[in-house]
Amino acid sequence: MSEVKVNENMRLEEGNHLGLCRAIHEPNSFCLLPKAFSVSGPLPEWQGVKAYFLATPALGASFIECKLSIAAGGGTKEPLRLPCENYMYVLDGSVELVIAGKKHILEPKGFFWAPPSAEFSVKNRGADEATLLWVRKKYKPTKFEPVPDILVSSVSDIPAVQTNAERIQECLPESNLGYDMAINIMTFDPGVSFPCTEIHVFEHGEYFLNGRGHLWVNGRYLEVTQDDFCYIAAFAPHFVVAYGPEPLSYMLFKDLSRDYEL
Repeated sequence: MSEVKVNENMRLEEGNHLGLCRAIHEPNSFCLLPKAFSVSGPLPEWQGVKAYFLATPALGASFIECKLSIAAGGGTKEPLRLPCENYMYVLDGSVELVIAGKKHILEPKGFFWAPPSAEFSVKNRGADEATLLWVRKKYKPTKFEPVPDILVSSVSDIPAVQTNAERIQECLPESNLGYDMAINIMTFDPGVSFPCTEIHVFEHGEYFLNGRGHLWVNGRYLEVTQDDFCYIAAFAPHFVVAYGPEPLSYMLFKDLSRDYEL
């Protein structure tokens, strides 16, 4: 008789699908994708890379967001020159970025933004795996503002602005209307929530960096924690509450500063 394999003590863990699955998708409203349910795939332009797609137009999003796990020695096979704007943020490890002929080492919290057709390459020169978030979007030019220059920086160098609820660090300055999107790091202390329920034209991609809390989206309470991702469609009502014991923070995408087409 073969040995029967069971989950020891029948612990209700996300990975075993025994009733603790938090993944949920409500079309045209939101999609919560916990880390435990992300499925990776390869990309032909990269080597030693696993890509976890979090949001694409197939979801209803106007942007693409994915997480890249880059093994030691991995990275782009050749410089990329894409017809869209690109933003990358380092979660773990470090990578070598070459862009516009200049070399940069990006550590955790380091990021870059590049306009369409800017050539760049990314390599993991370290001994450990590196993890990045990658956001791509079709850029919408306006004759009233120039296309911003390449930006390479770190969240560690961006002062936080305290509102009546959260602390905000703007990776792409919202005052510069050349940008047609915003990437902000949002941080809530334990017990703090939005002062209101938000309903707006912007769609969101929210990748949770640390902490615990919940999102209320369109009537549903969604528990969130580190490495979860939630897509929130335009006009879906929502707010967030931080639990503790540490602050809750997430990287927020939103489309911004452009008119809408009929």
